[in-house]
Amino acid sequence: MIKFFRSIRKKLIDQGKTSNYLKYAIGETVLVVIGILIALQINNANEISKQNQQVKKYEQNIVSELKNDLKMLNSLDSFNITQCQKIVNYISYFKNPTRDTDTVIKKMYDIRYNGASYRSIAYTIDEIISTGNLSLFSLEKKTAILELKAIQEFYEKNRIEVEQKWTLSNIEFEKAIDLISFNDFSQSDFNSLNDWRFNLKSEQYRLFNNKILAELRLYYFRTDQNNQMRNQTEKLLQLLDNN
Repeated sequence: MIKFFRSIRKKLIDQGKTSNYLKYAIGETVLVVIGILIALQINNANEISKQNQQVKKYEQNIVSELKNDLKMLNSLDSFNITQCQKIVNYISYFKNPTRDTDTVIKKMYDIRYNGASYRSIAYTIDEIISTGNLSLFSLEKKTAILELKAIQEFYEKNRIEVEQKWTLSNIEFEKAIDLISFNDFSQSDFNSLNDWRFNLKSEQYRLFNNKILAELRLYYFRTDQNNQMRNQTEKLLQLLDNN
């Protein structure tokens, strides 16, 4: 094609047809510009197509990850409700003037701390934010993603503080008891009149009660966190699933 244009240009010059040559040169320039514009348009179309495919892949991954997050939240909620109820039952019974010591001990041992808490596995969100690819999403989706990330960071920061308070209360309690006998509790211990568990006014009970109140606040915090996470997660899922 280039040789063809060159031969025409040379022929016009050789024939001294200057005006025709100028017209040809202008026409050739226009054709070149048009060719460049077409190439750019094709390239842009290809780039947009790649971006759309990338966004679609991102959205599929986020949807899959967030659905797993919801399953985790539902499981944790069920556990939190059970644990809160056990603590509330214990506290209510302990404050009862007619409480029975054996029953208090039984209810006390029914309370077992579990550190399971919400940890999002929506790692794709971290990826698109760190790589700058968040700009590929629509404003509505981008806003929903950032709102979810902001709530996650807020609760993660506060979670550390709440758990630290429980940890300190637990340490104080553990310092005041014999961990081996406490964890390996047997029926024979009920026969020991010197056991602190039979003195409901003992320092150990005060520390234990402080510990489980800190634990109760922790479970309440997790419940509130899970509700917020669920609401924002479902909002983002609805946006992504509608496409």
